[in-house]
Order: sequence, then C-alpha cells, then structure tokens
Amino acid sequence: MRDEPAQPLAEFLTVLREKSGLTLRQVERASGDEVSNVYLSQLEHGVRTDPNPRILVALARVYGRPVEELFEAAGYVDAPAATDVDRAFDQVLADKKFQFGTRFKGELDQSSKQAIVELYERATGKTLLPRRSEEGHAEG
Repeated sequence: MRDEPAQPLAEFLTVLREKSGLTLRQVERASGDEVSNVYLSQLEHGVRTDPNPRILVALARVYGRPVEELFEAAGYVDAPAATDVDRAFDQVLADKKFQFGTRFKGELDQSSKQAIVELYERATGKTLLPRRSEEGHAEG
C-alpha cells in the first residue's frame, strides 16, 4: 500500500460529493445525520485531516463507494473488515421502501443490525444472510 493517497482527502471528498450532485446538507441527511455538514466542510477544506473511521464508512455509503477508497484517501492502511451482517444491513439501508429500524441515530451493534436484517428478510421474502444450521455452520 502507498503511504501517500493518490489525491488529498479534502479534494477526494469534494470530488465525490460534487459528482453525486449533493450539497453538504444533503450529505448530512443522507448519512442519517452521522456526518454533519460542518464536519464535512472542514474535511473538504483540509481543516480536519484525521476523520473518525465511522465517518468514512458513512460517507462511503452515501457516495456508493468502497470503504477502502475513502480509507486509502485518508491515509489509513486498513479498512475495517465488513461482516456478512454489515453488508446485509447496508443492503437494508439502501432499500428506500423499508424503513423499520433504519432511522436510528448512532451506531448499532452487530446483534441489532442482524435483528433488523432478519425482519427485512421476513418482510420482503429476500435472503441477505446465509442460513445457519443448528451447529452454527452455514448451510449450502
């Protein structure tokens, strides 16, 4: 991995937002108020250069980009590994028709995310998580 990102974080975030056609306030709303418009402005202007990884994850969701891209731009070597539950929960959040449990402000733990994913699966008939047998192994 490179020590230096391909372009500074400030410029990278500005380009992502502008390409998405969103204002600072729209990003704030799209992130579920996880990223304030003031904080994002500070990141885009280089006032803040060390964003919390949680902020980068939220911005990656808003912009539809891989988390690794934002972590690399911020100079972080390793992005946090997404679990099956995290990936499934992201899919639930992306479904605009399903809002139960998706407007929570703050960070949910894995069991809460899994419960919301399971509700989504029952409500929609979709399967997002691998089914587990009684021994705890994925069925295949």
